Amino acid sequence: MKKHQIATLVIFLVGVNFLNAQIQNVKMYTFGHSLIDHRPPLIATPSDETTILHWINDIAQEAGRDFSTGGQYGFLTSHDDTLPPDSQWGYDNIPSVWDASTEPFADADINTILITAANFIQYEASTSPHPLDNSTTVVQATETIFDWVNGQESNVRYYIYANWPEMDLQNAYPPTVPTQTEITDFHNLTIGEFTDWWITYQDNMLLSRPQLNTRLIPVGAIISKIIKNIIPNQVPFSELYEDSAPHGRATLYFIAGMITYMAIYGENIPNTYMPNNIVHQAIRDNLGTIRNFIWAELNNFNLPNGDSRVFYNSNLRVDDVQQSNNIRLFPNPNNGTFNISGNFTDAYTVNIIDVFGRVYQSIQSDLPSLNIDLKNMSNGLYFIHIYNDKVSYTKQILKTE
Repeated sequence: MKKHQIATLVIFLVGVNFLNAQIQNVKMYTFGHSLIDHRPPLIATPSDETTILHWINDIAQEAGRDFSTGGQYGFLTSHDDTLPPDSQWGYDNIPSVWDASTEPFADADINTILITAANFIQYEASTSPHPLDNSTTVVQATETIFDWVNGQESNVRYYIYANWPEMDLQNAYPPTVPTQTEITDFHNLTIGEFTDWWITYQDNMLLSRPQLNTRLIPVGAIISKIIKNIIPNQVPFSELYEDSAPHGRATLYFIAGMITYMAIYGENIPNTYMPNNIVHQAIRDNLGTIRNFIWAELNNFNLPNGDSRVFYNSNLRVDDVQQSNNIRLFPNPNNGTFNISGNFTDAYTVNIIDVFGRVYQSIQSDLPSLNIDLKNMSNGLYFIHIYNDKVSYTKQILKTE
């Protein structure tokens, strides 16, 4: 490997080590919508209690952590079309992370990006044409946003905020409160198929942009588990949701804020912390149980190889994101030529990707064994992504002299 390539790889690895450290000063920008920041709510609140950012800051103050934030409304299909960002969000009690009118994004020293997709598009895969814009996909729009941020600022942590789905109700809410069966079905969907969609979305980002190590915060699933299993029937439906979108009341955004705080700071909330009484009393009465349940859920939300899907405590090994189908790459390291073999029953695609996520070559094959020649490419680290409808597998290889 040439000296400048070694230097590039060292810089890349140093960035990874920086990200693996616990963070105490979060400077976060959000590409979001109303399941993160819901203003104005149907029932007015004293401040910004129907935003998760309000509660993250409230907890951070008790924990002695620094927090500044900002963000913008929209769906992924508008966020990726309006770069640089717009810096729309401001809060009563939270320092602003960036003012678009006074400085460029690159000067704001933002270290955390939070992003979320619409909650009514999960009938399409994250790699299929987006229901709101068939010229892109959820993954492609996310790649566009993350690539732009990565070009502005290094050592940024990237989080996907997995929200909760729209409610499929027989009668409009309000005024008609859903039946218990409808509520149970909603929570089961959120915990099951809906969250599976977000997991696949994260897997696709890990495969297409492995150097960014995108994390996933399973907010909706954890909220549904708390409501359904930890404090069943203790919080009235109308104290959690104000419509079937569903936008929430302060209590719902508080729980979402707790989950997000733990994910981005990598720590449980302080034992001494208690939200004000705008949060429903059943949550306040059971806060110790709830906080420890959330912490356990986040710590157990892992890839098949045991790496955390949530915390920046390790560099994810993307070759274990999904099942390998007995795929083998040999030799590795190599001088630019190697063989791919596996139990392929259908045609597949091989993408050659560098550490910055750029695809150098894409090869289609239906052979059980395929020889790859990279002799014309520079020495260094590459990712080999092999996929079809049944398998998705990524392996790092090292091309040397």
